[in-house]
Amino acid sequence: MGRVPYWNINYGIVVDLLAVPLLFIFLYGLYGHWKRIKQGLAKTSLRSFSLPSSSLKIGSVYICSLFTKGILGSRIYKKLFTGIAHGFLFWGMLLLSIGSALVFTNVLFGLPVFKGAFNRWFMSFALDAAGLAALSGTLFLLIRRLAFPPERLVVAKARSGFILMETVIAVIILTGFLLEALRISHNGFEEGAFVGNWTAGFLCGRGDKLFLHQIIWWGHGLIALAFISYIPYSPLIHLVLAPINTGLAIPVPGPKMGVLDFDAFEAEEAEEAEDLPGLGVCKLADFSRKRLLDFSTCLWCGRCHEVCPAAQTGKSLSPKMVIVTLSEYMNEDRFQDDSLLEEISGNAIYSCTTCAACMEVCPVSVNQPKAIMRMRQHLLMERSEIPETMGQAHKSLEARQHPFFGTGSGPNDWRKGMNVPIFKKEITEYLLWIGCAAVYEERTQKVARSMVNILQKARVSFGILEESRCTGDPAKQMGNEFLFTEIARENIAEFHSLGVKKIITICPHCYNSFTRHYPPLGGFFTVIPHPVFINKIIASGELSLRSEKQTICYHDPCYLGRRNGIFSEPRSIISSLGRLVEMPRNRKQSFCCGGGGGNYWAEEEGSRINQARAKEAVDTGAVKIATACPFCLLMMTDGLKKYTEEMKVFDIAEIVSIACN
Repeated sequence: MGRVPYWNINYGIVVDLLAVPLLFIFLYGLYGHWKRIKQGLAKTSLRSFSLPSSSLKIGSVYICSLFTKGILGSRIYKKLFTGIAHGFLFWGMLLLSIGSALVFTNVLFGLPVFKGAFNRWFMSFALDAAGLAALSGTLFLLIRRLAFPPERLVVAKARSGFILMETVIAVIILTGFLLEALRISHNGFEEGAFVGNWTAGFLCGRGDKLFLHQIIWWGHGLIALAFISYIPYSPLIHLVLAPINTGLAIPVPGPKMGVLDFDAFEAEEAEEAEDLPGLGVCKLADFSRKRLLDFSTCLWCGRCHEVCPAAQTGKSLSPKMVIVTLSEYMNEDRFQDDSLLEEISGNAIYSCTTCAACMEVCPVSVNQPKAIMRMRQHLLMERSEIPETMGQAHKSLEARQHPFFGTGSGPNDWRKGMNVPIFKKEITEYLLWIGCAAVYEERTQKVARSMVNILQKARVSFGILEESRCTGDPAKQMGNEFLFTEIARENIAEFHSLGVKKIITICPHCYNSFTRHYPPLGGFFTVIPHPVFINKIIASGELSLRSEKQTICYHDPCYLGRRNGIFSEPRSIISSLGRLVEMPRNRKQSFCCGGGGGNYWAEEEGSRINQARAKEAVDTGAVKIATACPFCLLMMTDGLKKYTEEMKVFDIAEIVSIACN
C-alpha cells in the first residue's frame, strides 16, 4: 500500500491550519528581539577602514561569512564531538523540516512525493537517516549538559532553556519514528524506511495500534508546532540571529574598533543629535544596534572564556560574563541603567589584553573586545578611571608622547655608534618606523639595531625619522581615543610632509594602527611588518643567511597573527635558520603574552599570563624562543625568569641579524 498523507487521521488539516496563528506568535517573538535591538544607536561616531574589494557584499551583508559561519556553522566544528553533534542535529532537523514541507505540498497541490524512487530514497531512507542523526546529536548534547557539563557552559552563568528544548526535540523525533513504525506495522514493509521497518517489528500484534497512532499523531503535531512557535522565546533563537549576526560582522580579524570622529562632536548640530554616542559606553542604550545584536545572539557557550588569557589566569574578566551581563540587561529592558559598568567592574574591563582570542573562537561572530573597549573608553575619557600603573603610562604618553615612564634611555640611545640614515623626501624609499618600545626599553633597542643591520646588509633604501615617535596605539588600547587621534594626525601630517609612501614596522601594534586606524584619518600608506619584509629579501636573494642546527620555538604575537593573519612568513624565516618547533597553542589559537590592551603597564591579579605562556615555550625544549613583537619580547623574557635565567627569547630580527653577518 502506498503512503498517503493523514493516514488514519480525521481532520488532520487542523494541525496545518494551527500553524497560521502559531506563525504569528513566532513572528511576534522575532519582533520583540528587533524592538530591543532597535533601542541601540543607528548612527555611531566611528570611522571605519575600507575592506578589500574581494569581500563579496550585498548591502550590509557579507555573503561568505553568512554562508560559512552563519549557515554552515564552520566554527562550531573546532570542538570535534560537540561540532558533530550540532551538525547531526541541525542538518537532520533541516532535512526533516523539508520533508514536512513536501508532505504539505502533497496535500495542497498533489505533488507526487510518495511515489517511486523519490519516496524510497528521500521520503523514507533520507528522512529516517536524518531523524536518527538528529536524535543522536540531541541525546549527546542533552546528556552532556545534564550529566557532565564542561566548565565553560556553567561558568559565570548557565543558560536556562536548552535542556527543555533539547528534550522536546528528542520527543518530537521519537514520536515521529513511532508513528512511522505503527503505520508500517499495519500497512506492511516500506522500501527505504530502515528505522520504521526495524521498529515495526517490535509492534506486531500489540494492542489497538490504530488508536495509539491517532493519539501520538496529534501529540506529535501539536508539540512540533508549539516548539517552532516558542523558538524566539528560547535560547534556540540563535538559529535565526546567528546567520544575521555573522552576515553583518566585518570579515576582517580583530575587533575593528575604528576611530572616533571628533568632528561629529564639534559640529553645530551635534548638540541636537540625540542618536550620537558619547565618549564610550556607560549604559546599554549607548551601544550600536550591531552590538545589541551581538548580545542577543550570544549562545553563552563559554568558548571565549576557555581561551581568554585573563580568565584562564584568575583575573576578574571573563568575556562570557561580560556578554551574559549585557544580554541580561537587554532581556530586563535595563537600557538606561547606568550601573552597568559597576556590575561588570573596572578591573574586569581593564584586564582585557585585546588579543581577540575570544572573537576567533566565537561560533556566532560576537565582538566581545569591542564591547569591552567601548566601556573602557568611557571609564578613561569620561570618568578618568584607570589602574594606577597604567595611568602613569597614560600620563607619560600625554606629556612626553611615549608611555615608558621612568625610562633611563634617551630617544637616540638605541642608535649610538651606528650610522642610521634619516628619511629624505623623494630620495628614501622606505621609512623604518622605530616606534617607542624599541627606543625606550633597553632590551628591545637590540631589535631596532638588528633591523638596521639587516636593511643595510640587503642594501635597502631606508631611513628613520629624526625624532622617534609613538603611533598612539597605547592610548587607543587604554581607551583614550582623543589622545590617539591627536598623535595619529600629527604623524600623518609629518608623513605627508616627508612624502612617505612605504613603511616598515618592527612592532605589530604599530602595523595594526597604520593599517586599521590611520586610513580613516587620511593616512594611507603601504605598511610592511618586519618579518614579512625580511622574508621577502631572503626569498629574493638580497639577504643570505647561514643555517645552524638549532631548534627555535615561535610565539605568534596576537597583533601580527590572529589580528592580521601573518603566520607563514615568520615560520619561513625560522625554518631557514634552524628547525621550527611549535607550541600546542599556535597560529590563530596562540595564547597571548599578556602585554596587549595597555596591560604591559598593569599590576596583574591572579597568576601571570606571561609566565603561563613562557611555560608552554619552555616545554617545547627549544634552544631559542622567537617572536616578532617588542611587547611579546619583553613579556616573554620576564615570564621566562620563573623557569630559567638563561636568555632564550629573541626577536626574529635579532636571530636573522646574527645569521647574516
